[in-house]
Amino acid sequence: MDKIKLRQICFLYAALLPATRMLLYPATLAYHAGNDLLFSALGNLLAEGIVVFAIMLLAGRTEQTFFGLLKNTFGEIAARVVYGVFALFFALSALLPLLEQKGFVTQVLYENAPTVLSFAPFFAVGLFACMRGLESIGRIADIALPLFAVCFAALIFLALPQADFAALLPVLGRGAAPVLRGWRYGMARYADCLFPLFFLGHFRAEKGGTAKVMLSFAAGAAATLLFLAVFYAVFADLAPLQQNALAQIAKYTTAFTSLGRIDLLPAIALSLVLAFALCIPLQLCTHCACTAIGCRPLLPALAVNGALLALTVFFNYSFREVQTVFAEALWPLFGVFCYLLPLFATLLRKGQRRRGQ
Repeated sequence: MDKIKLRQICFLYAALLPATRMLLYPATLAYHAGNDLLFSALGNLLAEGIVVFAIMLLAGRTEQTFFGLLKNTFGEIAARVVYGVFALFFALSALLPLLEQKGFVTQVLYENAPTVLSFAPFFAVGLFACMRGLESIGRIADIALPLFAVCFAALIFLALPQADFAALLPVLGRGAAPVLRGWRYGMARYADCLFPLFFLGHFRAEKGGTAKVMLSFAAGAAATLLFLAVFYAVFADLAPLQQNALAQIAKYTTAFTSLGRIDLLPAIALSLVLAFALCIPLQLCTHCACTAIGCRPLLPALAVNGALLALTVFFNYSFREVQTVFAEALWPLFGVFCYLLPLFATLLRKGQRRRGQ
C-alpha cells in the first residue's frame, strides 16, 4: 500500500500551498478585490483550514481509507462511483493551473520563441509521477520545502525595497462586495484541502499530528498572504496588469543591475516547485481511477496526461475564456467538492476505532 508520512503532509502545505498561488492569481485577485485582496484570500484560506482540520481529526479516529469509509456506509459499488467522480474532478481542477504554468513557461522562459510544445515535457514528468503512486507525493514535498523556503525568502527580500504597504489602505474602502467577489472567484484555486482526504489510511496518525499539520498549513497561508501583500505594495493600482506575478514582483530591484534580472533565478526555481505541485492532482486522479476501476496505474496515467495535453493545446489561445468559466461558472462545483463533501466524509461509518482511543 502507498504510504506518506505525516511530516511530508506538513511540508506539502508549508511549501506547495503558496506556490500554486504565485502566477495569475495575485493579478486576478487584485482585479476583483483591489487593495482588499488579502481579505478575499484569507476567507479562502480559512475555509480550507477548516476542512483540513476536520480531515485530520477524522484521521485520528479511524485507520480506514476514504474508499473504506464509503464502502462501509454505502457499499462497494457506490464507493467506486464516488472515486470515479473524484477522478474526473481532480483532472478538471488541474486544467487551469496547467494553463497558467504553460503561460509562464512560454512567456517567461521561452519568450523569444514560445510554442505550446515548450510545455509538453511536463506531461512526461506527470506520467512518471502518476506511475509512482502516493508515496512519490511525499518525496516531492521533501524536495520542495527547502527549495521553496530559500527561493521564496530571496524573492521577497528583493521585492521589499520597492514595496509601499500604504497601497493596501484604506481597508474595505469599497465595501465588502469586492472582497466577496474575490473570495468566490478564487475558490477554484483552493483544492488543496481535498488532498488529506485521499491520504487517509496511507499515513499513520501521531500524537499532536493535527496540530503539526495545522501549524504547517498556517505557515503556508502566511506565505501566501505575505506574497500577495508585497505584490500589491509594489504595483498598487497596476497590480491587475501584472501577469505571472512570480516573475514580476521583484523586477524593479536595483541591487544587482550589473548582473541583469537576478530575481529570475529564485522565480524559475519556484516554478519548479509549482511543477511538483501540479503533479499532485494528476496523481490523485490516477489513484482514484485505479481504485474505481480496479486496474494498474498505467492506463489511467496515460489517459489523464494525454487528455490534459490535448486540452492544453486546444485552449492554447483561450486562457481568458477558461479562467472566466472556472471563476464565474464552476465555483459552486469547487465549493461542493472541496468543502462540503470532505466535511460530509467525517460523518461516514468509521468501523473500529484505533486502540487506546
